[in-house]
Amino acid sequence: MKKELIINKLKTKLVILAGGQSKRFGGGFKTLHKFNNQSVLERILQNYKNLNIEIAININSDEMEFSKTGLDLIKDELGNFQGPLAGIYSSIKWIIQNNEHIEWLLTTPSDTPFLFENIINKFFTTKFKENSKIIIAKNDDKIHPVIGLWHISLVKKLEEFFKQQDRKIMNWVKLQDYEVLNFENKNNFFNI
Repeated sequence: MKKELIINKLKTKLVILAGGQSKRFGGGFKTLHKFNNQSVLERILQNYKNLNIEIAININSDEMEFSKTGLDLIKDELGNFQGPLAGIYSSIKWIIQNNEHIEWLLTTPSDTPFLFENIINKFFTTKFKENSKIIIAKNDDKIHPVIGLWHISLVKKLEEFFKQQDRKIMNWVKLQDYEVLNFENKNNFFNI
């Protein structure tokens, strides 16, 4: 009988990746940009408030708004804004150093305000292949690699990948045991 994997939410830490430069947005921090009197980050945290999961934010700044959340702040270990894969790597390393009971990192972007509780919870109610180490979101034909689960045992493989000067998430993912989790509504994945 084939063994299946169900991710334990209690052994998972959710990290909102907010370490980018928001270049396409015109600079600044788009996650702190307000619409209808609420920042994108505030909306995301509101969406996640009933998830019952540990949350942290991956950052590359000393912006006071991030500190005001009271959440753990994880700075990139690699300098020069090297993209979301650097945020994933830094978050896994931080988890290994600070959280003995955590086995999985769940990442979401800081510019996607319509990822609601039911979307996130699907990662914890779906059965996956036993050997999967990465599970990433997919909608129609589009993969959303920043929305995914990463097993912390991948840290060494990620370190080796960085030595090749490649920072593309999917180039690394395709070298690992991974699978995709399909979602119906593309509107949930709208990013600002």
